[in-house]
Amino acid sequence: MFTGKILVLGASGYIGAQLVTMLLEKGYKVRACGRSISRLKKFEWSRHANVELSQVDALEMENLRNICQGCAVVYYLVHSMNAQHKNFAQADRQAAHNMVQAAEATGLQRIIYLGGLGDDDKNLSHHLRSRMEVSKIIQSGKVPATTLRAAMIIGKGSVSFEILRALVKNLPIMITPRWVSTESQPIAVSNVLNYLVGCLESEETVGQVFDIGGPEILSYRKLMDIYAQEAGIFKRYIIPVPFLTPSLSSLWIALVTPFPAYIARPLAEGLKNRVVCREHRIRVLIPQTLLDSRQAIRAAIKKDQ
Repeated sequence: MFTGKILVLGASGYIGAQLVTMLLEKGYKVRACGRSISRLKKFEWSRHANVELSQVDALEMENLRNICQGCAVVYYLVHSMNAQHKNFAQADRQAAHNMVQAAEATGLQRIIYLGGLGDDDKNLSHHLRSRMEVSKIIQSGKVPATTLRAAMIIGKGSVSFEILRALVKNLPIMITPRWVSTESQPIAVSNVLNYLVGCLESEETVGQVFDIGGPEILSYRKLMDIYAQEAGIFKRYIIPVPFLTPSLSSLWIALVTPFPAYIARPLAEGLKNRVVCREHRIRVLIPQTLLDSRQAIRAAIKKDQ
């Protein structure tokens, strides 16, 4: 078992909060960091004996360097897709460079980063290109980094999953862009968390980039059908049209889901890109039972209940 203190940057986020829970359950000591101490204190794990809370801004170099002191491994789960940053890609680029410098200056042993799937071509969305750029920056430093690249994460609270769920629940008839036919390889949140913790415990993952996905490649239309079936909702009628662009559909998503346009737009633009795993090496290094999309959706609905 790894014995050093683990730093989780982005501990108040969807993945970060659940990762802290899992690490503490396994007996690790954790420094949980987020933009707001008050938000961190809302989590049950904030009162655990093996956790300490810290406020951090990854764009402030001195702050980030101080936070890294005394830690051995950092989970880098930072993103700037929020109301404070009009250019999230620029902010994420600077934060990633800061992370590399802080890791080298404070003697961190490893960085573990969760990014996004996507092929590096001219049609890649702004959001997915930014995720890829951050991975390259993290990998370029002297401190060994491990990157996990995922498509849609299925679980209660995942923004991309909650957008899909809200569309299905609120719209019996959907006029959609052609992205409903785009293929994706979604993965259950429980499998993502097992991979993240598994990387900490597997020396063979050090310095590597892995694609992670569930056992199926499905279109977004099929995912919507599965959700409707599992939620006991009448079949939704989906009518794809060629003139509804991702930019227009992001405004539509913002109207019928609880997510604002600054989140909906970059995610909607990414729906045009086919996001599937090109390799499965991690399945050998960190074996686990992968939930299919129906099982993962069923688990998310059960968590609601």
